[in-house]
Amino acid sequence: MACWAYGNGDRWQRRVERMQRRMERMQAAAERWGCGARERSSGNRAFDEYRAEALRRLEEEQREFMAFLDRLRLARDKVEFDQFMAEHGRRPNDSGSQPPAG
Repeated sequence: MACWAYGNGDRWQRRVERMQRRMERMQAAAERWGCGARERSSGNRAFDEYRAEALRRLEEEQREFMAFLDRLRLARDKVEFDQFMAEHGRRPNDSGSQPPAG
């Protein structure tokens, strides 16, 4: 995770956003093909049950993955903030006095 402190965060963020766009396109394509319509029957009840379970599982995996990405973003933000605070705390005070409270 330290790689984010060295400017790679933007590259990672672009990759995540590209992946999200691809997932959205795949989901839209699946809906066009009829995979998103749960009430539509193929005529084979066993297959319909399998398809419903597979879609439920994929949706759950997608939610878990999005939560994982949120945790990664939070960790990256924390590293960047901690680095900023560490640098800010080490900066010498040029004027030698505190600025007036406003």
